[in-house]
Amino acid sequence: MTRLLIAVAIAGGVSLVAALFRRGNASQVVSVRRNALPTRVPATEVGLDSGPAIIVFTESTCDSCQTAVRLVRGPAGAGMPVADIEYAAEPGLHKKFAIDTVPTTLVVDNEGNVLAGWTGRVDLGEFTTALAEIAQSDSD
Repeated sequence: MTRLLIAVAIAGGVSLVAALFRRGNASQVVSVRRNALPTRVPATEVGLDSGPAIIVFTESTCDSCQTAVRLVRGPAGAGMPVADIEYAAEPGLHKKFAIDTVPTTLVVDNEGNVLAGWTGRVDLGEFTTALAEIAQSDSD
């Protein structure tokens, strides 16, 4: 009986150490650059006509993504063209522009230069400033 208890204790200890080792290795394997925004995303590369646009990189199960898309497609977006780049449908575009966080929302000018961008929640003040900057450059 004593041998059985010792064997169970040793097996439990080995299992615990193995589980901790696996969990420790998993976190060391992943190295992710988070929340970095691209500097240039031409509208034509995401399926829109050339010109200023709002581009939102999303994922279908992300509630925050759907909120961001509704915001920029609604009155806040001032009728500007919007591209919703969903990960499952366009993983290559997420990779090409190094998008590692969703939602990532970008406001781009005529040449595709990113004027403003956000990972997560869109700042409405900054968003309207970026749209005003585009409107100003269009009137010049």
